[in-house]
Amino acid sequence: MVIERYVATQRADGYAANTIRARVNCIKAIAKYSGLMPEEIRTEHVQSYFATRALTSWTRRTYLNHLSSFGKWLGSNLIAGLRKPPAPRSTPNPIAERDLKELLRTTRSDHRAWVLLGAFCGLRAHETAKLAAEDLHDSNDGQTLLRVVGKGGRTDVVPVPPVVLAALNRKGSGQFWPDLRPEKVSRSISRAAAAMGVKMRYHQLRHRFGTAVYRASGQDLLLTQRLMRHASPATTAGYAAVADDRCQEVVQALPGALVP
Repeated sequence: MVIERYVATQRADGYAANTIRARVNCIKAIAKYSGLMPEEIRTEHVQSYFATRALTSWTRRTYLNHLSSFGKWLGSNLIAGLRKPPAPRSTPNPIAERDLKELLRTTRSDHRAWVLLGAFCGLRAHETAKLAAEDLHDSNDGQTLLRVVGKGGRTDVVPVPPVVLAALNRKGSGQFWPDLRPEKVSRSISRAAAAMGVKMRYHQLRHRFGTAVYRASGQDLLLTQRLMRHASPATTAGYAAVADDRCQEVVQALPGALVP
């Protein structure tokens, strides 16, 4: 079956299960609407589907990305002539330091390790879920490094601080948490935070890592980009905007800004 072969290729390329599932659902929706098999979809069918749906710019862009991937795999351009909305700029929303401290105090064992990997190594949920003992290795200068396979199969190496290393059991081999799904990582940490009265997503731990790195590095944007594993410095710039404390200082220093 075409979809099964496409899914196998996506897995081999290292895409996250959530991404693959979303792409398959998009393809199947358009195929069902058009009354065709997935491999029979063409640009005109995609255009017709979009014309009957009130999609937000973000959803439209996401669908077009999914179809572009499937089309390239098929050897066909399924989105020719279709306008792709620009990517919306999002502002990072890091977890507050007091909430992170309380979350680390109240979580135990695996959950605590997941929090630390997000907050101190900047791992995404799907990266945390598939972490294996073989991904850790010691450098010549005695530092522990972590190999991370991220979005699109991109591989990077990041330092591992002692607090994270202490939470990981390096005995044995293979995945630290076999058969762990990214959804469980996200839900477990969100629920742990909710028990504290804090509403948060796992990805906010990564946001915290980015803003903390920017501050600790003396506002070094390129170093922050490297540690966040961003393909574009434009993405990293959002963390600079959140973490730049000088903005508040400058505004407070404006003549007449303070209450007399």
